[in-house]
Amino acid sequence: MTAQRPHLHRAPARIVAMPFKSAASALKPGRAPDDTVAACRVLLARHATAEGNGRFLGQQDFPLTRAGQRELPRLVEKCTRYPVRAVYSSDLRRARQTAGAVARRLGLQVQLRPELREMHFGEWEGLTWKQIKERHPKLAALWMERFPRPTIPGAETLGRFQKRIAAGIGKIAAAHRGECVLVVTHAGVIRCTLGKALGMSPGNLFRLAQDSGALNVIDYWEEGAIVRCING
Repeated sequence: MTAQRPHLHRAPARIVAMPFKSAASALKPGRAPDDTVAACRVLLARHATAEGNGRFLGQQDFPLTRAGQRELPRLVEKCTRYPVRAVYSSDLRRARQTAGAVARRLGLQVQLRPELREMHFGEWEGLTWKQIKERHPKLAALWMERFPRPTIPGAETLGRFQKRIAAGIGKIAAAHRGECVLVVTHAGVIRCTLGKALGMSPGNLFRLAQDSGALNVIDYWEEGAIVRCING
């Protein structure tokens, strides 16, 4: 979910505070989380601009562009406003390079997590939307109309992708109760993580703007999660 859906425009950054609801646990509307149980604040950062930006990069391993390198000081500035105690990153190069810039400023080591990789797009990996429409016109039309179905040939299913990243983020949050951590990853990972916290249906995930170098903030409590910032 690296590429933006072509008919959507980028939205400005916005701040929200909304309770997470699930079948297992929920924060009741109007009720604050239990302050006796420390939250883990997770900063979710999208990597800076990479080569092939705008394509369905998926798990192809491209570095940052020169423009992406110039974006790093701004992200570093945003992250240093928080008391970050650990830095985690997808093991793909564009995320590693982004995380490394912040970690060096904070005097921390980057901990790589393959489970934080972008979704694998199968036969669509590395293609532009124009190329996809030319090569797979019927499937492209159906994908736009019925996302997340039908499945892209050879691609990771959305369900498997969601389970992978939920497990990865969950382990990080559980290991850092009462602390703030930075996770540098990809647009699809961030959209699914925010979508779960906000109780969004998969078909609405592309309504969440994720610009290069965007910063998102989620507080994870035992009762659930509160989203503090999107695409900041």
